[in-house]
Amino acid sequence: MLHRNSQKRYYEPKAIYFIVTKTFENILYFKEPIFCELFIEELKLCREMKKFKLFGFSLIYNHLNLLIQPSDKFNVSKVMKSLKENISRDINYLIENRRFEGDTSTCRLQMRDILGKLQKQFIFKYGQNQCKIPKFKWQKSFHDHVIRDQIDLENHYIYTAYNHQKHNLPADWKYTSLNYKYLIDEVE
Repeated sequence: MLHRNSQKRYYEPKAIYFIVTKTFENILYFKEPIFCELFIEELKLCREMKKFKLFGFSLIYNHLNLLIQPSDKFNVSKVMKSLKENISRDINYLIENRRFEGDTSTCRLQMRDILGKLQKQFIFKYGQNQCKIPKFKWQKSFHDHVIRDQIDLENHYIYTAYNHQKHNLPADWKYTSLNYKYLIDEVE
């Protein structure tokens, strides 16, 4: 049963999806490099655990663009739920300076070491009891587009990989698939 506010999704087997999701109220959480590094680690783990193919991504201050092909076992909604849920939990773990509790159903124990290192950096930068950064949340749901053909894929790849230029971020913006080629799958 769908939640009354749920968006109806079209699930096409073997389809490649272009996805956009934004932070709640467009808060610029990803201006903070520590949060960006945490996102990259979660993206790696989610890709491994949910078995999707990743063809491109860009993380901008207030939103994320992805080009993915979900596996047969985990559809695009399950992938996005896992990614958004775990990023939210991990960033809030840093903001709230709390001990790791593993409070979500898809908690990733592999993140303990990474979170520990990033928490030390975060405390050094912001102090033990910071209250300047609001609790992290994503907007509800996400926008998706099923890629129709090779031209559509190429257009969305260029848009995704170079999205930082559209938003006047530095030319050497780190958080795009252009800089993480080892994470990117080949299109068959």
